[in-house]
Amino acid sequence: MLTDTTTNAAPKDQASPARWTIAETALHFDITTRAIRFYEDKGLISPARAGGHRVFCDVDKGRIEKILRAKRIGFSLDDIKEFLDVTDGDVREREELLERKARFEAVIKRLRRKRRDIEIVAKDMQDLCAAIDNYIETAPKTGVFQFADAYDAMFRARMGEDFIPV
Repeated sequence: MLTDTTTNAAPKDQASPARWTIAETALHFDITTRAIRFYEDKGLISPARAGGHRVFCDVDKGRIEKILRAKRIGFSLDDIKEFLDVTDGDVREREELLERKARFEAVIKRLRRKRRDIEIVAKDMQDLCAAIDNYIETAPKTGVFQFADAYDAMFRARMGEDFIPV
């Protein structure tokens, strides 16, 4: 973790905010430093600079976390930028805010449907896994299970021969 070496640093008895390098931030999120630079180029993040190096604080990390979460559920970086522009206060015109609000409400509706679909599919898969477990426990020993048991019996018989005292 970086420490503030500028003359504006907080006195040593006060807690200073945590700060990280781009490499530490990338490692924290398991992404590349190139991805972080790309997010900066797209205007999604604006880390501070110290001696020409990017310095990330808790706010930056929270913002990157939001970006990555939105990406995981299918948002494009342009979609994310549209959202962040509103939360950052960069969009103030009434008509533009109302247009974005309508788009956001449509997205919310799609996300809620997607969440329901995910829950249904996950439940179906969970039930299927339980059925597979049940089958494996109760199925007759045929096919692969029969060969596995035969191999195990043969292995144990030969192992016994090798360890018989002379």
